[in-house]
Amino acid sequence: MFRFSSCAVSLSIVFVVGCYAPLKSPGIPASTLPDSFRTPTKRFSNDLNFAMLTQPVPASYRLGPKDRIQVEIADLNPRLLRLGQPVPENLPGVSSPNLVQAELDESGRVLLPLIGSVTLKGKTLSEARLQLISWYADGYLDDPKVSVMLLAPATTRVLVLGEVANPGVYELPKYENDIAHAIALAGGLILESADEITVHRRQASEHVLPAQYQAAAEVAKEAVSPASEEVSHPNMSVVRIPLRSPLPVELPAADVVLENGNVVVVKKCAEETFFVVGLLNPNGLVRFNLGRDNRDLGNGFTLPKDRDVDVVTAVAMAGYIDPIDSPTTVTVHRTGPDGNPMLIRVDLIQARYNRDENIMVQAGDIIYLNPDPAWWCRRTFDRIVPSVFTAPYFEAMQRWINPGRIN
Repeated sequence: MFRFSSCAVSLSIVFVVGCYAPLKSPGIPASTLPDSFRTPTKRFSNDLNFAMLTQPVPASYRLGPKDRIQVEIADLNPRLLRLGQPVPENLPGVSSPNLVQAELDESGRVLLPLIGSVTLKGKTLSEARLQLISWYADGYLDDPKVSVMLLAPATTRVLVLGEVANPGVYELPKYENDIAHAIALAGGLILESADEITVHRRQASEHVLPAQYQAAAEVAKEAVSPASEEVSHPNMSVVRIPLRSPLPVELPAADVVLENGNVVVVKKCAEETFFVVGLLNPNGLVRFNLGRDNRDLGNGFTLPKDRDVDVVTAVAMAGYIDPIDSPTTVTVHRTGPDGNPMLIRVDLIQARYNRDENIMVQAGDIIYLNPDPAWWCRRTFDRIVPSVFTAPYFEAMQRWINPGRIN
């Protein structure tokens, strides 16, 4: 009889309370993890110094390929007539008897009357003038008077894409053919959504990728099939420049200088989400970056782009604010740096005043509600006790309000 009564009581409790998961959840205690799990990465990140995206500008403009210049040579016409050469009006690039307009070729040379093809690459306008005076004085003109003027600097044609105000193709003048000026011509960054700047080049580059990209590049290289190798471009290179980084970013000057055909892409911030598994309270639920796509997240929440979120805050965002329904511990499922899953157990009560008991949430984390003993006892007490004390009262009120209801 006693055994039968015990079974009946046990079954009654099960039917009243319901079935629950095991009360002990596995996981590594948060307090045993290294401090890197609790270090904010966004709040104290180093913003990119945009001055590094500009190239150094010399004190004086130095001539080079594709620069268009104007050279004025006094008394040029009479000398040409005495030598029986064509008058300047009939020479290519000559706009008046003493003026020559020409563009430096790829080697920095230009064709001028009398002296022929000369090299002006790397010279300032003042140095080029003195050099031309020296050449014309060497048996061509008596007391030559020469002036050199820059008509148009060489330009670099680049394509700017991504999170900028006006994506498109832009012509950058010499000494302004860098990333900063390209983005400025495109209307500037959309900072709230920009995350990284990448520069895509066709020519071979000796740029060394950061360590985190080198490993991924090696894996991708091993995964390439022979068929895909035929259409690959071994001379293509990509330079990645993060806009925010835990460590200060240092860029070689060669990485920011652009050449014809380079593509500058401002990458958008990836939407980073985490998930909370459990019964949510919609009245206390908080989401960041509300949008139509968030309807597909289920119990997912978007991490803010400008600040870090710890586990206690994440649980509050999920609406666990009720003293009865809220958990006291959670288990965080996370993929470790080595790609293996790991479980981290966080005591929410301890984490409220002990930093070592808390960790920062990362993208992809899944936070599980733990049915710990304290939570189970609260739920059980909340379900059974009110029913025991209030059921007779409600029954009496029903009889008094609607006597005909009782058969």
